[in-house]
Amino acid sequence: MSTSHRNVRNRRKPKSAADDARSVTKALVRTQALLQQELERVSHVSNAINEDGNVLTKTKTHQETMNDTAKGANAALRNLKIQLQKEKLVLILSFTFFFAVAFYVLW
Repeated sequence: MSTSHRNVRNRRKPKSAADDARSVTKALVRTQALLQQELERVSHVSNAINEDGNVLTKTKTHQETMNDTAKGANAALRNLKIQLQKEKLVLILSFTFFFAVAFYVLW
């Protein structure tokens, strides 16, 4: 396209300052609407992140509670194993004593 052809096209629609102002106003209104939509979207994302943070905090608290419970259960299990060993020793000593006495009596 030649330069003279472009000038003719530009001359066909002379714009006034009022037309320019309306065009700028419409563009600003569209921009404001887009910004409002993005602000709402970011607000929803922020709320979702906060809710996820709360869920993670609750999960961490629950996990810590479960860890404490597991530690308590391990300690109780250790104590039960120690008690079982003591009872085995007492049973063996009791049988030994019983057979020793029975052997002594029957001898």
